[in-house]
Amino acid sequence: MIRHCIVVLTTLIPQFVAAQREVRTYYDASRTQLQEVYAVAREDNEKIIGKYQRFYPDGKLAVDGNFANGKKSGEFTEYHETGQLARKLVYVNGMRHGPVEVFDENGKKVQRAYYQNDILVDSVQSYYDNGVMKSETVFKKGKPDGVVREYYANGNLKTEINYLNGKPNGITRNFYETGIVQEEANYKNGILTGFLKTYYHGGQLETVSTMQDGTKNGTFKNYDRDGNLVLEGSFQNGLLQGDNIAYYADGTVKHRFKYAEGRKTGTGWIYHPNGKVKLKEQLSLSGKDWVIDEYTENEKRLSVKRYRDKLPHGIWIYYHEDGATERIKENYEAGKLSGTRYEYYANGKLKLEETYKFNLLNGPFKTWYEDGALQTEGESRSQRKHGLFTAYHPNGKIKEQGEYVADKKHKEWKEFDEAGNLTRTYLFKAGILVDQ
Repeated sequence: MIRHCIVVLTTLIPQFVAAQREVRTYYDASRTQLQEVYAVAREDNEKIIGKYQRFYPDGKLAVDGNFANGKKSGEFTEYHETGQLARKLVYVNGMRHGPVEVFDENGKKVQRAYYQNDILVDSVQSYYDNGVMKSETVFKKGKPDGVVREYYANGNLKTEINYLNGKPNGITRNFYETGIVQEEANYKNGILTGFLKTYYHGGQLETVSTMQDGTKNGTFKNYDRDGNLVLEGSFQNGLLQGDNIAYYADGTVKHRFKYAEGRKTGTGWIYHPNGKVKLKEQLSLSGKDWVIDEYTENEKRLSVKRYRDKLPHGIWIYYHEDGATERIKENYEAGKLSGTRYEYYANGKLKLEETYKFNLLNGPFKTWYEDGALQTEGESRSQRKHGLFTAYHPNGKIKEQGEYVADKKHKEWKEFDEAGNLTRTYLFKAGILVDQ
């Protein structure tokens, strides 16, 4: 009986060998760098049968496995170029079935998973170089199901998400590396719904917001590290809506604004810690124009500023310490200085008058002494003095006179004493003194 079996086997082997043909592929045209070795069925060149191997260009083994009837079958092993094991998995009828393990170039396990009929089941685990688990995901029918966790390299939890039918459902938490909760939120079918909270490193509540359909919708509150309420307001469809109030740590109101569809509207107020108005914002009905008044803690006006489309536009005025006397008065058009700009002494008398075009000094300018007497006058062109310039003594007599070219003295310049007598004559060329 034994002898009969041996005969049968030896007669079958040649038939099996004859049914397949060996195939070798190469990296190069001269066929010296082997790439693959496998066998195919003689009746079908696309059907791989038996052992399969793939090599790196240097000849080291890259993949080692088996095929049955053209499909991957049994254990497949993959290697790094260094020769270290890279991945190990099992196939049944061409589908991943069983454990899958992934290794780094040093041979350390970096991931583990389990498949059934090419579908992820059980859990997928990945690891840091130090062997500490990096993440763990539970799958059901190929989709995350249950608790999914990620970890820091020190082993502390980084994220924790509850999945149902492949989507986050329930409470989700993110953690600081110290293990303290950084953020937590509620999900329903993968969409933020209910609440969103953030925390400081010390664990104190920082913000709490009402969520609906993935966007902020409803009230929110912000707290400082000591637990004091510092801001509260509301969102509607992800945009600020209604009253928006900020507080100092002692509970004193810091600002009071009103929003409509994410834009400030009406009159807004910012306050000093002593409760006095610091800034008053007045917006037009369209929200395009607004005026800002600024005040000191002693209720003295500092300035009045006007804007259009978020750019300076119109007359801006700055005040001296008394809060009533103008110090600077200037005009803007679409964010650029334009027209005549004035500066004043504390006594209210004019100190400077100059002309701007498109944010550059262009045109005549004058300065005055504090008693109101003219001090200088001249012209500017593109931010530089250009043309006739005259300086005066306090008594009104000419002190100095000459011509500027591109901010440099040019040609003849004269100096006079307070009685009007000529005292010196200079000759310049492009700012350089050539004769006196």
